[in-house]
Amino acid sequence: MKTPDNTVPTASSFGNWRVTTLNFPCKKKIGTASTGLLISGVFFLLVHNIGIVRHGTTTSLSSVDTNLRMADAVQDDLDARVTEEKTDDAIISETAVNNFYTENKYLEHHVSNAHSGVNGSKPQCKMKKSIAFLKVHKAGSETTTCILQRFGYEHRLNFVLPKKCGSVNLGFPGGMTDDILMKQNVDEYNVLVYHTVYDRVKLHKLMAPDTQFIAILREPFSHLKSSFFYFHMDVQMGLAAEENPLDKYLDNPWLYETSPNLRAFKMQKRSMTKNLQSYVLGWTDSDNQDKEEVRKFISQLDSDFPLVLILEYFDASLVLLRRLMCWSFYNILYDSQPRNEQKYRKPLSAYTEQQLQNHRNVSWVDYQLYDHFNRSLWSKIQAAGPDFQDELEAFQQLNHDVNSYCAGKPKKMKTFPGSKWNGPVELGPQFCKDLKRIRLGWDLEICHRVRGYGKSRRRKKKQSLWT
Repeated sequence: MKTPDNTVPTASSFGNWRVTTLNFPCKKKIGTASTGLLISGVFFLLVHNIGIVRHGTTTSLSSVDTNLRMADAVQDDLDARVTEEKTDDAIISETAVNNFYTENKYLEHHVSNAHSGVNGSKPQCKMKKSIAFLKVHKAGSETTTCILQRFGYEHRLNFVLPKKCGSVNLGFPGGMTDDILMKQNVDEYNVLVYHTVYDRVKLHKLMAPDTQFIAILREPFSHLKSSFFYFHMDVQMGLAAEENPLDKYLDNPWLYETSPNLRAFKMQKRSMTKNLQSYVLGWTDSDNQDKEEVRKFISQLDSDFPLVLILEYFDASLVLLRRLMCWSFYNILYDSQPRNEQKYRKPLSAYTEQQLQNHRNVSWVDYQLYDHFNRSLWSKIQAAGPDFQDELEAFQQLNHDVNSYCAGKPKKMKTFPGSKWNGPVELGPQFCKDLKRIRLGWDLEICHRVRGYGKSRRRKKKQSLWT
């Protein structure tokens, strides 16, 4: 499977390929572009069905900003989810994997022939269970976190946890230290999903030897728009009175990156708008743009991370994750029901080429990082074989069908038919509630298992969370 003319699609140039990315769960909506654009985008995706579709002629969007707004709408859908707590029992069937139960015996998993090999034929690989996810802010990381939390909880794996249950932080931005970790009597850790800064020596020592390291990235300008308003940078940079504070910032980002106002905010031990994605992955000097050092930095990440997900091609990334980990489609299902949609607090205007170039210059390392791993993702897709498109569509169809089933608040079990890549899956009401569970909800479940919270304390926390 090749991209047209050996080119690699980017968020700014989709070329002859189109990737359908369904909506994402797990966070409240912080901001969107325009409602009309989002509705048009969803209609466009529905008309063109699912998957990566090749067309006979090259299609390009009218402007860079329009392309970026399409990518921004993906994250805006992601930011729009709030979910509820589980109450019922559920059963899912699985043949090729041993049955397992939680300590309360409420959930038994059986996914028929779910692990018959990554391509659905004869067994070719063994399920991997240890995974470390470098959680990049505002890049679809909450959705990915919920997928991994559900997997780790169901398989009774050991999570690296912050000392304060419910905190999303494991040493960001300063880095992970022993004093911020929850003490656990375990031999090794299998799952890492919290915000931290990548330290290859420390994290590889902390995690199980067979841990797979992954991360997620987002097109840098789209990432900036989301981060700018999420972290209230207009207020921190003294731009709150501006009609369009982001527009003003882009006129001279170097001026505002050194604003004395930023020092008053705890998060501003580092910039949240300049090379933030690179920082999370270990490039801690955001002012350093030495080309050779950046090349070595990215090369090391390439060696350490067998897969870096790309938000703009989220579903395709998940299928590659499934193959890497030898998981079933069941393991990568996610909630796609948008809720509580909100808008950016400030209007967004069209950006000039000079403003876009200013951002490319000030966040140059992020652009290098994203471009490299976007190419890497497409190289993996091309190497995945001619049936990757069909596998992607099969997963998207199952995810769509499961979400439709869960949207109806079911009371009965339902069996979803299998495919070449996945056996039949039987799901019930409990699974739907697990699918919709937000990150903090999983935190409480995991902490309860690890620390044995008393029922009254746990109930009080849940009531405050879900009401």
